[in-house]
Amino acid sequence: MSAVAPPMPKGPLGGSFAWRAEAFHDYDSWALHVTPEDVAEIEAAATASKTSCPDLRTITRDDFALPGFASKLATLRHRILGDLGFGYVRGLPVERWDPDFRMRVYWGLSRHIGDPVPQNRNGHLIGHVIDIGTSVNDANKRITQTNAELSFHVDSCDVVALLCLATSKSGGESAIVSGVAVHDEMMRTRLDLCTALYGPIPMDRRGEVPADGKGWYEMPLFNWHKNSFTGFAPVRLYVESVRRFPDAPPLTPLLSEALDLFYELCADPRFCLMIPFRPGDIQYIHNHVVFHARTAYIDHPAPAPKRHLMRLWLSAPDGRELPQALLAKWPVVERGKLRGGAVIAPDREWIVPLEAETPAY
Repeated sequence: MSAVAPPMPKGPLGGSFAWRAEAFHDYDSWALHVTPEDVAEIEAAATASKTSCPDLRTITRDDFALPGFASKLATLRHRILGDLGFGYVRGLPVERWDPDFRMRVYWGLSRHIGDPVPQNRNGHLIGHVIDIGTSVNDANKRITQTNAELSFHVDSCDVVALLCLATSKSGGESAIVSGVAVHDEMMRTRLDLCTALYGPIPMDRRGEVPADGKGWYEMPLFNWHKNSFTGFAPVRLYVESVRRFPDAPPLTPLLSEALDLFYELCADPRFCLMIPFRPGDIQYIHNHVVFHARTAYIDHPAPAPKRHLMRLWLSAPDGRELPQALLAKWPVVERGKLRGGAVIAPDREWIVPLEAETPAY
């Protein structure tokens, strides 16, 4: 008896999410630039939150009132979740804010986009993407806190946010790609390989193993659920390092070829949009349709600051319906609930590390 074929769309998806890089050449023309009036409003909200919400984890959208700027954020949110799958805020004066104030601004603005969820087993609600000397060869650690290249991937949340505090001496360029456009190209040119990515692919958990779980899991890269596409791209290294587990299914030649084509298309200049991060930029990405990557980099010599991004994982209560397959990695996928994030112990407190002194996990 042959295996049941996974659900798939009948043809290429198209639509606004299926954009190509050529549509976005001028970064300055489509980023949301904050004005001096916007900054004054944002700073007033952050200052007020020190009294109303001393613990910044309790700041909600209503606690961070932005009478004028909120409408701009609402437009940005629609672009992220319902139009293009990404959006940028640019020009925040992060250099003049202390760590607590800076975090309040980032948290408060992002509460207008979604609800923060923990990013690792330590319950961190803010992640510091900075080279802390973690070895790329340590298979029980993520490689975000190294200076190595990160292939195209997604995070375990509806929307991932990255606030740039400092850039590197060289490299470290950010890239995004429409997973829908890549999917459609594979469907047009190699339907067999596109179909293969709708089946389960073994992936390394990199040490974040749930209770009674294994060090690896399986998940499709492409999903078709309730007439909606959801992509899940792992860091390529995590597909390779799963081989360290003897009980993990080996990649078939067909799957290997499909993954090769997928990552090749993601990096293809027709689809890959390279974007310069600048201090004060916030990048928001809809993980289900847009994948992100970065090039390897070299930091400035001390005492200059290292390349430093702060990351938030956000749940969108009004986001799309998600397939049950994501439960292999996500604690909750139900629409309307706080979903996504890392699997952590029930008694673990959710915390906000202000500085990048603690490893991600």
